[in-house]
Amino acid sequence: MKLFLDRNKTLLPRIDVIFLLTRIMTFLVIAWFGLFGDYAAQDSILFLIVTITYAGLVLIFFAAMSGRFDLKLAYLATVIYDMLFLPLFTIYTGGYDSSFYLLFFLTISVAAYVLTFYFALSVTFISCASYVAAVFPQLTVENLFGFSIRIGFMWVGFLALSYVSDYMRKSEHRLLKLFDTLNMRTSELEKSQAQLEMIYENTRILASILEPENVVREVMRIMGQTLQYQNCALVLISKNGGYYYRARSVDGNTSFHRKALRVSPSDLIAKIAAQQEAVRINDIGDREDYRAMNANALSLIITPMSTHGEIQGLLIAESCEKGFFKGRDEQMLSVVARSAGLALENADLHKRTEEMSIVDELTGSFNYRYFIQKFQEEKKRAVRYNLPLSIIMVDIDWFKKLNDSYGHEVGNIVLKSLAGVINGCIRDVDIFARYGGEEFVVILPQTPQSEAVHIGERIRNQVESHVIDAGASGKLKITVSVGVSSFPENGRSEEELVSVADQALYQAKGSGKNLVRVV
Repeated sequence: MKLFLDRNKTLLPRIDVIFLLTRIMTFLVIAWFGLFGDYAAQDSILFLIVTITYAGLVLIFFAAMSGRFDLKLAYLATVIYDMLFLPLFTIYTGGYDSSFYLLFFLTISVAAYVLTFYFALSVTFISCASYVAAVFPQLTVENLFGFSIRIGFMWVGFLALSYVSDYMRKSEHRLLKLFDTLNMRTSELEKSQAQLEMIYENTRILASILEPENVVREVMRIMGQTLQYQNCALVLISKNGGYYYRARSVDGNTSFHRKALRVSPSDLIAKIAAQQEAVRINDIGDREDYRAMNANALSLIITPMSTHGEIQGLLIAESCEKGFFKGRDEQMLSVVARSAGLALENADLHKRTEEMSIVDELTGSFNYRYFIQKFQEEKKRAVRYNLPLSIIMVDIDWFKKLNDSYGHEVGNIVLKSLAGVINGCIRDVDIFARYGGEEFVVILPQTPQSEAVHIGERIRNQVESHVIDAGASGKLKITVSVGVSSFPENGRSEEELVSVADQALYQAKGSGKNLVRVV
């Protein structure tokens, strides 16, 4: 059973100094009475013992205040001392007429302040009983009323001090709890401020990125690393109004492969895109208008990416904990979404500007815009004269790993070298273009599928055997995956032929890379 009230953590003034002063004053009174008081000579030994022990008690309490040992034990020692010696001292200083009965009030007050209620109640009962025993022989009808008043005040003092002590203890507990909450909120505010500053710095960097692919990767990095969302996605809206995952991360595993989303007007994503307002949902367990990326997701936040009043896409974050997202998450993700929308718009504008030129500056091959233009022309010619037409798509294997290991400068060297190898494997009439990133495409006019596969195999073989001089990074070797599609076997429109070649390319990658595949 708990003996002491918890006074270790308090905002209220400690009574230790006051208590010590009252004990010193009491010691002086006892010493004065021992030297000059009117008592029997045979009791002088008793007063000497009381004076010495009381002085020792004061020294013990002073040592406890100095940190020599637990102050609670010093309080307990004084209470026990009072219960033992006060009745004797009262008897030998006049019994009922002794003024030292007032020390019982001090004992009861101390017990009510430092001991739990029932232990303080026991001290009060023992003190009252001791005082009754000390003055009982002198009780008369005349002094019974005064005696009752003294006993009553002892109990009233105990009850009053116990109530006040308990009230003060509960009040300071609530106050300390409030301070703890305030400190926690202050800490959270400081953390949010630091996180916001980090986000603003990241979004400043984001604004300087001019490649849409790199913008996407940077946005995913901010959501995953800075905001620490394990389940998040960047959803874009195509020109025809379709929705697709441009990148997504589930349990920290990030994928940048595009994936179409079937979104109806009644779905949550479509509603948020139409309203262009962020939404935070604490529990998505029973919702039927949203299909979570993570099967265990319980809460959700979606923020639209819009610039100049036009919606470009949405940033989505999920959590497996209900009510995980707070107001500050919505605030920070909104900052990222606005910056991402502007960055994507700037990147798109830069891309369109670059497409004004037909030659890719890095590799010397034609650019994507020129490829589209020439592919449409060759396709029309093939249809008009009933001629075969093929395209080859070439993609470097493990290019991201190469970039991460050696840096973008070495990556550029690899792209240039690959462009040279491909140029050496094709005919003058063939049209070689950089499709995007590390992906290249070759238009093969009047070329059937069998011959296109042969050319693709030649490219793959030449690349595999080619050694790239990467300067300080040494000699490097790479491999490529190749996808082939042909007209009319794989479709009649340009979109179909490109899509089939792309599928064949990913089949090559999925089958182990460094392969040529035809769907």
